[in-house]
Amino acid sequence: MRIKTYTAPSMEKAISLLRLEMGPEAIILSSQTMDSGEIQLTAAVEQMEKPAAHKADSWAADWDRDWKAETGSPAPDAVNGHGQMPTPKQDARVQSSDASQPIRVTPKMETLVQSMAYHGIPTRLAEILCRTALAVKTEDTEMALAAAFDSHFAYSSRLSGRKAPMMLVGPPGVGKTATIAKFAAAAKMQGRQVHVITTDTSRAGAIEQLRAYTDILGFSLEVIETPEALKALLESSKIDGTADILIDTGGINIYDEGEVAALTRYIIAARAEPVVVLAAGTDTAEMSDTAEGFAALGARRMIVTRLDTTRRYGGIFTAARSAKLSFSYASVSPSVATGLHTINPVNLARLLLRDPTRPEVGKEFDKVKP
Repeated sequence: MRIKTYTAPSMEKAISLLRLEMGPEAIILSSQTMDSGEIQLTAAVEQMEKPAAHKADSWAADWDRDWKAETGSPAPDAVNGHGQMPTPKQDARVQSSDASQPIRVTPKMETLVQSMAYHGIPTRLAEILCRTALAVKTEDTEMALAAAFDSHFAYSSRLSGRKAPMMLVGPPGVGKTATIAKFAAAAKMQGRQVHVITTDTSRAGAIEQLRAYTDILGFSLEVIETPEALKALLESSKIDGTADILIDTGGINIYDEGEVAALTRYIIAARAEPVVVLAAGTDTAEMSDTAEGFAALGARRMIVTRLDTTRRYGGIFTAARSAKLSFSYASVSPSVATGLHTINPVNLARLLLRDPTRPEVGKEFDKVKP
């Protein structure tokens, strides 16, 4: 890891110089306004590579993008009077230095930057998390990162006492049916009654898979084919008003208007709380887009599956951040017997800092207890 400090007369010039020399992956650890009015930025990068040559026009575009990201307004003219990129020689006030202020690379700082880079957390989010964690007055990296997660993400986990049925939604193949079974198993252990309903009538074997689980647990399974039938069932005497209601749905393509409309009709008919289920290991940008699509349908909580089959978890953080979703539960095994695990800031920090070569993920989490 390499740490550098940049001092410039304005924020846009400091950022431009930083990005030019250290590249887009550099994480800004701190920024401050000096007594002279100049801006000083301290940044870190895991691997320093020689930056590609910048033409004046591409540099101006980079400057404009970074300035807008920092200030929300258009950048000033990015070139000098001759139409050329200003350089440190042309503006003596712009400085980059490894030692303008002595920077001590602490173990906490190095571990945080390395972890963010390994998990592919986008630079902007990584900067926010690193700055918050480094500001915590402790040398315990795990607790510092947990404090950062507590500050920037929301958490909501509850199995019972919901005012609305819980409907699991998400893309195909993310483990919604197994998650429904895990919820039902947890309810059984707590002595609560559960109504299990499925609307997933198109996927081959879906009904049989869920029925096998409910038969073992001693719960009945209601198979529903239309939103109207779902509404009628929930209003009928077959539903115990004190029982939890769990609704499984078929996976949908969030970019297909027809599939989205069909799922929306089920959500409205049931007056349900849609909870999105997403599998870890997905591309960060794609996972964010998917999460935002389901958030538009009313999802406010996220269940993460397949933490045991992937090692890089950046996507779950970008999804929660971009779609404003609360972390709810995690699944670390396809086995129903292993149950679900609550997600909280501490076990997220453990997850991000864990040795990726160690196979067992579940030890980072506390299992949902009866």
